[in-house]
Amino acid sequence: MVPTSNDGRAGHRQPRLGSNPQGSVLADDSDSENRLVEETKEYYHQRASQYVDWSHDTGTYEGGGTPEASWFMEGKMLLENLEKEKLTGNVLEIACGTGEWTEVLARNADSVTALDSSSDMIKRNKARLKDNPKVRYVLADFYDWKPDKLYDAVSFSFWISHVPGSRLDEFVSKVSRCLVPSGRVVFVDQQVTAEKNEVMDVPGGEVSIRTLDDGRGFKVIKHFYKHEEIREVFLRNGIRTRVSNTSTHFFFVDGRKTT
Repeated sequence: MVPTSNDGRAGHRQPRLGSNPQGSVLADDSDSENRLVEETKEYYHQRASQYVDWSHDTGTYEGGGTPEASWFMEGKMLLENLEKEKLTGNVLEIACGTGEWTEVLARNADSVTALDSSSDMIKRNKARLKDNPKVRYVLADFYDWKPDKLYDAVSFSFWISHVPGSRLDEFVSKVSRCLVPSGRVVFVDQQVTAEKNEVMDVPGGEVSIRTLDDGRGFKVIKHFYKHEEIREVFLRNGIRTRVSNTSTHFFFVDGRKTT
């Protein structure tokens, strides 16, 4: 089993917690959902300094484990595919994180608006890209953020699984509204089989229990969407997509706005 956070960043130690017999706290409870969205954001903010690359072996992984070679091989394939897509013009990256995806986007784009809700993530991203003048950083939550222009492409990596089911249509609708006519969407995430590596509050739910190295526990939204769910929600919002899998770990989506 790959010792990962299952959000595309290797090195997350599996928490020693059991399931929640009370069931998913997201069900029909908007207050709980809002709290979980905030807790998810805080978890990733706190983990910003611990992230390692998911496309090559850095030799330093939490919990003493070593990820499978296939993890890195397929991670490199994702970056190669992104490079081949050649997203040009003005590109929006949602949840830019530490910059592994941003780095590739900046090679072909005229400009990249790199958005993240964590200031520490943005600091790491800036350091990685060496203050690339093509990249404009925005500290904001995508749900609340108001775009100041339309984009030729929107991209994100290992993010859609952190969108709760009740907000998926809202999220995709906003992505669509950010795009110019015939604008493009490219993103990646983990296959549904990765759920077996998570400690979910309930089987088949959308809340995972995560633990930091200092022992603090967090409830994190983690929804493993099926390919058909992705195709349907994007098409409903005017974007036609194509979904493809790597051999074991990930899926890759490329799409285009149909209007």
